[in-house]
Amino acid sequence: MKKLFPLVLAAMLFAACGIKKEIPFTVAHNYFVRNDVTQPVPAKIALQDEFERYFGMAAFMGKKGQPTPIDFETQFAIPVVLPETNHSTELDAVSLTDDGSKLTFTYRADVAEKENTWTQVPVLLIFVHRQHERDSVEIYQAKQLIK
Repeated sequence: MKKLFPLVLAAMLFAACGIKKEIPFTVAHNYFVRNDVTQPVPAKIALQDEFERYFGMAAFMGKKGQPTPIDFETQFAIPVVLPETNHSTELDAVSLTDDGSKLTFTYRADVAEKENTWTQVPVLLIFVHRQHERDSVEIYQAKQLIK
């Protein structure tokens, strides 16, 4: 009991001080936004059928050609979907933090200055274990880089 009290006290202090904890995640590959999506994609997707309303799988041949698997029993998705653009755009995950009440996901966008003859809808998906699920997810873009 004497050992438990300091641990509980420390946990309460960390929560009260708003200390952010880094949360592990998996960056998903080989998914795309469906072309029939007309409404904004939510900041958190916790159900398989909801996920399938927004995203399709883009499998191709080779070892890295399969989409990253997700198990909605144990994971949920946090998507970043930017507007359609004719500039090559790469999105990179920076961090995912938990302040005790909400998750904050930060990403970086690398955008080519030169225009293309084609367009793309930039997508970044991460999968997170349900033990870290919160009702609120905030998404922030770190500095955008022009290349």
